[in-house]
Amino acid sequence: MVDGEEQPPGLCRIFLNTEGEYTRSVRICVELFARGVTDSPDERPGPDDMDARLWMDINEHGFHDERGMHHPPLPRYVPMHPDTAPGSRPDTIVFSSRDIEVTTTGVFHFTAAFSADALPFQDPAKQWVTVNQLSHNQDGVLVVSPLTVQECPSIAEVCIRKYGASVKDGVFRSGRIKNLSEDLENIPAEVIYLLPFFVPGTGDSYTGEDVRKGALGSIYAVKDFFSIDPDLITPPEETDIPGLVSLGLITEQDMNQLLTGEQQNELRFVNDLASRTLEELVQLLGRDTITQLIGRAEMRWLVDKAHGLDKRIIFDLVLMQTSRDCPLIDRHIDWYALDENGRPRKHKIAWLDYSDVALFDLKFNKPLQNYLSGVAPYWISVCDFDGVRIDAAQTVDRPFLKQIKNRINAVKADAIVLGETLCAMNEAADVTTDMIYTLLVDHHVHTTNAHAYFNIFEEIHAQFSRGTVGMAYFENHDSARATRIWHESFHEHMQREPALFHYWASQAAHALPAPSLENMWDVAYYPALLKNIMSSVVNCCAGTSDHVRLAYAFEMGADYGEEQRTDFESDTLLYPHLRAQTPHNLLHAAYVSLAKLKNRHTVLHQGRVWYLRNSEPGGDPDDRLMAWVKYDEARTVIAACNLDVSSAHKGSFRLHFAPLARNASYRLRFLYDSYAELNALHTVKMRVNYTGADLMDDGISLLLPPISTLVIDIAPAQ
Repeated sequence: MVDGEEQPPGLCRIFLNTEGEYTRSVRICVELFARGVTDSPDERPGPDDMDARLWMDINEHGFHDERGMHHPPLPRYVPMHPDTAPGSRPDTIVFSSRDIEVTTTGVFHFTAAFSADALPFQDPAKQWVTVNQLSHNQDGVLVVSPLTVQECPSIAEVCIRKYGASVKDGVFRSGRIKNLSEDLENIPAEVIYLLPFFVPGTGDSYTGEDVRKGALGSIYAVKDFFSIDPDLITPPEETDIPGLVSLGLITEQDMNQLLTGEQQNELRFVNDLASRTLEELVQLLGRDTITQLIGRAEMRWLVDKAHGLDKRIIFDLVLMQTSRDCPLIDRHIDWYALDENGRPRKHKIAWLDYSDVALFDLKFNKPLQNYLSGVAPYWISVCDFDGVRIDAAQTVDRPFLKQIKNRINAVKADAIVLGETLCAMNEAADVTTDMIYTLLVDHHVHTTNAHAYFNIFEEIHAQFSRGTVGMAYFENHDSARATRIWHESFHEHMQREPALFHYWASQAAHALPAPSLENMWDVAYYPALLKNIMSSVVNCCAGTSDHVRLAYAFEMGADYGEEQRTDFESDTLLYPHLRAQTPHNLLHAAYVSLAKLKNRHTVLHQGRVWYLRNSEPGGDPDDRLMAWVKYDEARTVIAACNLDVSSAHKGSFRLHFAPLARNASYRLRFLYDSYAELNALHTVKMRVNYTGADLMDDGISLLLPPISTLVIDIAPAQ
């Protein structure tokens, strides 16, 4: 029970306001089946014949010993008492704990144990049998997340290496932290998720070979988890170090962690940095240390600016591997999975071959896990990051996953822990991060059938525990750009059907430059942009509060229709400046509108859902019109998408389930119209005045043009 509301057994998710005094109350109940103990009904055991207690670690994060090793919390026992509430099934005994106040975020476990001997409850000799010794029950799991996660924040994935990168005289210059900071307000997302920013490695310590992938090497080939890649940092010669000191962006913590004892004797206070010339600092500290001081300062500036814009910054926590020249290989070869030659194995997962990295032997390797679980708390304490994304979270043993989240929450209670889950849904159902991935990439890119969408949504709701928040996206750094795929597909379609080219050229008359309207390739880009924003609208509002909520996410550049892959291993460039050019600026503005829509109308991500399958009377026989309703006690909203690039589709949908009054009058209005957002010629029309009886019995008739998206508010008429 959570605040008096019954929750299903197994993994339970609750959300906590970490900024106030508000707490959540849980009560653990267990039902013991007692038939067959004796043949005599009068001699069957009852609640007076046994004792029950609850083992739990709720509100406990564990501790560190003098060696820095992390240990799980010590067990606590809470008495359980017979529960005589009506409704219990025959031959069962129900025990309940007292109400337990949940006061902090984290991952916690609990289980019940029973004893039927005559010893007193607190006697250490008393014999206890746990539930999972009696049956197949697992320990109960309570995942406590910050309340902000329940708000389904939008997420933008960003590779700093590519943000503001350039090529001069054939030489690639990496993007920098400063470039991202300067452009932060133009990213229409509430959370910025940074791909790894650690010092990468490029070689093999055994062979001396350069094993980097591509021209640049992989940012997931981490050489040093506790240093920032110097290529992402403004060079010292271009940096106002006294200015950073005056802004408090270089701290005493930095001095203690980065300077040797001798250096600290020379530079005792942060302000001493401002009194020395760069040449003096280089001589005293070395260029590498100065660069790291600047890097930390620039990361803090990034995070501070994000907070000022009501955004949060999380970063990628790499757990599976290091570079092949990482110093840990020499220090802790026992931390690695070894090949037949006794050298670290290369990493392969699914179809991906990470030949430039050394694979950890991570599972149940406690010294290694202790080391890795300290990485995120370190950077959160240093730069005030707002959380992490855990790489390949489904491969991590669950006690370690718990350790990671609890160590993070011990440092920052409102930190977001996002778990990547590239696996079958049933393998991710017990991932105890605050948010998980919902794998909709292929569905968005290749699916034009509404039933296929609804089937995957309903499978998601069936597989995951109530309260799960799933990050939904249509492309990421491992995939080809979806916009490019749609662009090529629609171009091929226009080549087969010239009339389709003329239709889209007319729709794009106000969106594309005049010369582009004569070019089939340029025209095909326009519906690709409509498909792009359609996918994010779906990801924003197709979840449901009674099962799995969805939080929409996008890869860096998706908001302006980037077609070049992020491909951080290569020296290709991305082009954020396109955001200011037509038609890219229209798509970017559509993303800005979507962000505002989400914040104004919480029913879109907090309400319940009803999927309007087209098999209903009056539905679209081609199954290309996808519509669903989001509703709560106060509001009803209908969303609809035409998945067809070549034809308009009409559907009629009855809202017999919606919280509407039959005799009341309602007025419909567009909250979002993708054609209008991208300046299409076509104007969608609809009937605007209905009675509740009309909506429930006859329904709403919608005629949607190709690749269009509508969100319609149904509000009481004034």
